[in-house]
Amino acid sequence: MFPFAGPDERDLANGVAAFVADLRPRIGAAEEQGTIPMDVIRSLGDLGVLGMNVPERDGGLGASTVAFALVLEELAAEWPSLAVGVSVNSGIVCNAIVRLGTSEQRREFFPRLSDGRGLAAFCLTEPTSGSDAASLRSTAKRDGGAWVLDGQKLFVTSARYAPFFIVLARVGAAEPARPHAGITAFLVPAETPGITVAKAERKLGLAASETSAVAFAGVRVPASAVLGTEGKGFSEVAMAGLDAGRIGIAAQALGIARGALALAAAYAQERRQFGAPIASFQSIRFSLSTVRTELDAARLLVLRAAWLKDRGAGFTREAAQAKLYASEAANRAVSACLQVFGGYGYMRDYGIERYFRDARATTIYEGTSEVQRMVIARALLAA
Repeated sequence: MFPFAGPDERDLANGVAAFVADLRPRIGAAEEQGTIPMDVIRSLGDLGVLGMNVPERDGGLGASTVAFALVLEELAAEWPSLAVGVSVNSGIVCNAIVRLGTSEQRREFFPRLSDGRGLAAFCLTEPTSGSDAASLRSTAKRDGGAWVLDGQKLFVTSARYAPFFIVLARVGAAEPARPHAGITAFLVPAETPGITVAKAERKLGLAASETSAVAFAGVRVPASAVLGTEGKGFSEVAMAGLDAGRIGIAAQALGIARGALALAAAYAQERRQFGAPIASFQSIRFSLSTVRTELDAARLLVLRAAWLKDRGAGFTREAAQAKLYASEAANRAVSACLQVFGGYGYMRDYGIERYFRDARATTIYEGTSEVQRMVIARALLAA
């Protein structure tokens, strides 16, 4: 079923599936409250999920990207809100430190993202820079042997319970001809004075995944807080991180579609109309068969991108294709699955509507579908 996954990777995914299945009775209340309980995060840390991409030499599992994709699919099939927090913490943030972190940074920050004290956060988007991320206005200024950060970030996942942030800010004046110039990444502990986390946003879906604006006002960090090369943060951290992050979001979208399909298939066999289970009606059978086919196609795209990344091969285009197809297929899937429920699908008691709402964001964050098409076209047309 998973041609790029070995038995150890499947065993890890199966263990996570069993863990998250036990959380099922708690999901509704957590979504209503708009937060992931801290004991759930601690349990993920105990399982090793939060540090699964940390190399073994640094105390993690050293798991492959393929394994990570399978884990995110399992999380999202039950609880998409939890999957997105893990994707940011253990994907984009962890991978940036794996690639670029100094030995001192690895010792300090790997335990913070893996031990369950919270979920690390990534601060890139701003009020005036979304898809045009290079136009960010946050600044970093030298002050003796330190840096002082000022600016505001939007749509920060897990901001309220992040033990630290990766913050993208510009060193020096903006250069219109070189919009990426000066952008630098910083590792900023959440307890640093000058950080303010705003009230959580009210969202269409992913309600338990806390999303907030974060303000940095005179936030002072040491010179050692720079992650990677000064002035190269846009390419080294933002773009490279988003490439890998797109695999995670594609896997999350895949899990959402799978969870919706499981609900719809079960309901179709139970619900009777015109004297027969609705699963016997050709329209229902054809609809669900299309969903299943698109789901399997999406999985192959996700695993291909993950497999290429694990082998050190280029995967930018493949990650964009996986994210584009999986996210759009997920939205088609949840719409079709909700339709199977008829009027009941519109009611919160049946659960399918949560998958419908949660799927929508997957075509937006980590690069919109339009951005993915730009990436794919650039590779295709070499321009």
